Amino acid sequence: MEEIKDTLRAFISEKFEIGDDPDFTDDVHLFNEGFVDSFGAVEIIHFIEQTYNVQITQKDITLFPMNTIEEIAEVVDSKLS
Repeated sequence: MEEIKDTLRAFISEKFEIGDDPDFTDDVHLFNEGFVDSFGAVEIIHFIEQTYNVQITQKDITLFPMNTIEEIAEVVDSKLS
């Protein structure tokens, strides 16, 4: 799962121009802290689906919190298992 987190962290950091912000960690709430907005959430889901060849459904979004890199990686890891 570390590789998934590394990939997500790199994508989010580059895509949303986060740089080396010390508050950007695997456990930070990406939306509440303003790193990503709702349009960004769609971009992250698209990236996950393309990169890992999995589908993130509306049910997944409802059932599983995906607010942090850690939470997103857990969902991706479960889809790959």
